[in-house]
This record gives sequence, structure tokens and C-alpha cells, in this order.
Amino acid sequence: MKAKWLYWLDVFLFVDFLILGVSSFLLWLIFPQGYFPSRLFWVEVHKWSGLALYVGVLLHLGLHWRWIVRMTSRQFGAIIRRSQTENWEE
Repeated sequence: MKAKWLYWLDVFLFVDFLILGVSSFLLWLIFPQGYFPSRLFWVEVHKWSGLALYVGVLLHLGLHWRWIVRMTSRQFGAIIRRSQTENWEE
């Protein structure tokens, strides 16, 4: 069940990433300045897709939290063990 949630969350994040990229491109090159309806529309799309990406990444981190903690402790544990063995060999 969790794998299905992660899959659909990843699909959502990818589509949202594409929308954010397209809106960035349009606002940067096509509608760089001014006050007209099409630019205002893309500003709103950009703001909301940015917020959606933020929430999606937080959900993604939350669903992977145990893995993140395990990997971080393994990495820092390996660094600590390596530094302790280097100190003993000197």
C-alpha cells in the first residue's frame, strides 16, 4: 500500500515539477514584465505549483523518514568509526 502512495506522489511531484518549469520559462522569457491577464495567470500557476511542490516534498520526506534516519546514522556511524580507527593507528 505504501509503495502505491509513493508512486502516485512521485508522479504528482514530476508533473508539478514540469508545470513549475514551464511557468518559470514563460515568466522569464515570454512574459518578463507588465500587467496583463496572461502574465497574471502564469504568476498564479507558478505560485500555486511552487506551494504544491513544497507540500509534496514534505510528504515525500515524511514517508521516507525512517529510511532517511537509518541512512544518516549509517553514514555518520561509518565516518565516526573511520576517524576513531585512524586516531588509533597514529
